[in-house]
Amino acid sequence: MAKMYFRYGAMNSGKTANLLMVADNYIKQGKRVLILKPAKDTRWEMVKSRAIAEALPAELVSDHQDLFELVKMRSLEEERNIDAVLVEEAQFLSAAQVRQLAVVVDRISIPVLCYGLRCSYIDGALFEGSAALMYWADTIEEIKNVCQYCKRKATKNLLRVNGIPQYKGSDVVMGDVDGEAKVVYTPVCRKHYLNPPERLKD
Repeated sequence: MAKMYFRYGAMNSGKTANLLMVADNYIKQGKRVLILKPAKDTRWEMVKSRAIAEALPAELVSDHQDLFELVKMRSLEEERNIDAVLVEEAQFLSAAQVRQLAVVVDRISIPVLCYGLRCSYIDGALFEGSAALMYWADTIEEIKNVCQYCKRKATKNLLRVNGIPQYKGSDVVMGDVDGEAKVVYTPVCRKHYLNPPERLKD
């Protein structure tokens, strides 16, 4: 029976590596996968991970694209049906698109596996797509990571711009975990999200 999965974690937790491994398993079995990625992620069109050398192409989807109609259309384009839909950066989906993917599972019986962040860097905010996935997904799984500054579990994403922690702004700010970059995300626990090392007292 097909299900909708939401696999989430903080930055650098291996979400994309997990997606690529799942895709590779399907492909090696001769099965057809459709990989989707919101066009809001402007870093690159391919799905690639620091942990895995091989990248895979993804179909970019706009904010207002109907994902049920897209999957149904792609299913009819080849003789083989789609065996799984994999979604990278699923936090950038709209709530309506998440619901459309749930309908894909229920009407077409295709499993949908969504990978993404749960929390925005904005204080107290969930991404729209993540909140919808928490509501609609049949199975919710956390891909765990450790805080950059201690041994606690990383549950938040701390954004620094030119070294300064940010807690307000646009919900889409492209950055990476490279410490040399001007826009840097760091996986952290709640304590170090609220009190980054630069703010800690001696």
